[in-house]
Amino acid sequence: MRRESYLSQPQPLEVYPVFSGTDVIMRKNIELVEKEESQDGKKNKYKVWECDEVQLHYQGEVTLEEIEANFDYWFEKAEEVPDPTNAKNLNLEDARKAKYQEIATACEKTIYAGVDVTTSSGVEHFSLTEKDQINLFGKKMQLLAGAEKIEYHEDGQPCKYFMAEDMQNIVDRAMFFVSYNTTYCNAMNMWIKSITNPGDLEQIQWGANIPEEFQNEVLKDYMKILASGGIVQ
Repeated sequence: MRRESYLSQPQPLEVYPVFSGTDVIMRKNIELVEKEESQDGKKNKYKVWECDEVQLHYQGEVTLEEIEANFDYWFEKAEEVPDPTNAKNLNLEDARKAKYQEIATACEKTIYAGVDVTTSSGVEHFSLTEKDQINLFGKKMQLLAGAEKIEYHEDGQPCKYFMAEDMQNIVDRAMFFVSYNTTYCNAMNMWIKSITNPGDLEQIQWGANIPEEFQNEVLKDYMKILASGGIVQ
């Protein structure tokens, strides 16, 4: 942001669609200010319009009406973006798409990081990448077939046998962990979908409490299980 001066009163907002996106100029605190300068030993007074001004080039389409409706949000973003000549993901639809991707990435990272499970030999950690999930599905089939001990391994440890009860516990907790986080992600997407002001998307962060209106029936049931201590998240 910089302080600018104009001889005539400037507009608070100027929006110019261009080939590569949209050029935007925003102004706040517009006021008529009296100045004084000395020339040939005389002091001359004059008036100019001063304002706080920010400019950005948005890589996309945005209308004057959309910025007017969320002026403070756009002004703040223009001050925050690392490169105002290449601003992205600020209008509602672009910001919504970016938030969907952010939440999807956070969900994947959370699931892949895995879960701690208490077994007969202590607390062990199991990653849950897609490959791990496929492997555990195979262990579930072995359990259904009546296997009494099943080969598997904790993260970073050699393969060993787990008794059926331990393996069942690992599978159950892993499946719950994946299902809970996937359902939580789905509810967050419904929350994102409801947003009408791009600035409101910033409150939606992975791990946040989802407003009840966006909690689906499945998520509510999972939350009850977690609250009861039946399954460790």
